[in-house]
Amino acid sequence: MNHWKALEPLIVEDALRALRALMQENPDERFYVAAFHGVYRECDGIIALPSLGANTVSAREDEARASIDFWDADWNPADWAHELVEFESDALKEAADAADQAARQGSRADWLQAEKDCFDMLVSAAHKVREALGDSVSDSLQLTPDFVMFVNDEEYATALARRCLGDATFERLFEKDARDDRERTRVAALPVAERVEFLVTCLDRPNGSIGAEEACDQLCAIGAPAVPALLARLENGKRKSPRGWHAALMLGRIGVATPEVLDALKTQMAASRDEPGRAWAARALAYLGQSDWLLAQLKQVMQEPQDGDNLPDAARMAIEGLCAPCSSFRDPTPLPLDYRPLEALLAAPPATVALVREILRPGSSYCELRPGEVDEALRGLASPHAFIRLHAASLCGDRGLGSAIGQRVLPVLAERAAQDDDADVRWTAVTGIGDWKVEGKPWHAALEEAARNDASERVRTAAQSVLDGDD
Repeated sequence: MNHWKALEPLIVEDALRALRALMQENPDERFYVAAFHGVYRECDGIIALPSLGANTVSAREDEARASIDFWDADWNPADWAHELVEFESDALKEAADAADQAARQGSRADWLQAEKDCFDMLVSAAHKVREALGDSVSDSLQLTPDFVMFVNDEEYATALARRCLGDATFERLFEKDARDDRERTRVAALPVAERVEFLVTCLDRPNGSIGAEEACDQLCAIGAPAVPALLARLENGKRKSPRGWHAALMLGRIGVATPEVLDALKTQMAASRDEPGRAWAARALAYLGQSDWLLAQLKQVMQEPQDGDNLPDAARMAIEGLCAPCSSFRDPTPLPLDYRPLEALLAAPPATVALVREILRPGSSYCELRPGEVDEALRGLASPHAFIRLHAASLCGDRGLGSAIGQRVLPVLAERAAQDDDADVRWTAVTGIGDWKVEGKPWHAALEEAARNDASERVRTAAQSVLDGDD
């Protein structure tokens, strides 16, 4: 059942009533745009109603014509004169709460479908609101002849606007974005060598049709054919290359560990003139399977005479690299999860351990667990190091891994929640069981015990919060 589609008549009715009231309250203003915007959502969690916004010609920087760039303030509800127009009736709020609760009861796939259903409904509602205002557009001076209504969302951006406005209107209003789309199509059709050459130039052009981040993603998707051009951007100790750190990042993501690539990254790690260049070279080396080499470098540096208590720069860079496979930057790389380098670091002197704990502190954004890595995650949950058990427990709370994997990790999370001697690990295991939602319920006995008897108030509170969610 599509619970969000059932909201459509209510949201259309409420938005129309609110927009007409807004015009009546501002009789001297002309409106050129309205939008549903700010759909707050958390994967597997809340999907909230959007806000409603509108803007007037007088509020634009140029009253004669709105910007041709979709990303300018003229089209950003947060910059509008009427950013938040109250429009939700009690009936709409009640229906939205029911749709939100339904989205949380099923699988991860069900939640993702509910998110799609929500945006499909909003696109349809925007069409109907604009259509219902049709007579007003032709008869009222308060709405410009080209008045539009669309759905604004940071993640889906221009794709939603195109669906609401249609290609012809979108390309007429947003000439810059239309030009950028045509340029992307042109570049995508180039032979690989020419495409690489062009995309490399985009890395240094912040305002081009294809920005640096997008060019980076495309070069990484191209893979091995992009490696020679990226090697040319690395620092070699004799010259400073612009954004050499960026090239190291991409080489790590692509995952081609040829001797030439490894030698170039090792040179940059040793000789780069700025810290990001050295740090990203170290991370890339770890992504390319060079953790043993980094550990050897660290051991060698730490055996040399030290000046003071601070870690040498070369040691810090090696530690940065060795920690990288446990962070979210690993996710686009082919490197599998392996706790052995982290185990070696945690057996090192206190200064090294302190830096590791700082780099991989909880909340620093850990890597995601892949289905083929469950054995290593389970090994991590049994580690003698609480720091590794905590990291592994945080990865195992992802119900997107699917039911079969859930049956493997949930019993171990329940064991950690009940028996681990570290309160942070117990808390992470408790919340991880909760994150599995309905599939975690067979292991709620461990949470009931934790809610009653755990020595940590934080763990007791977390366990009770999960149990209260059953009601």
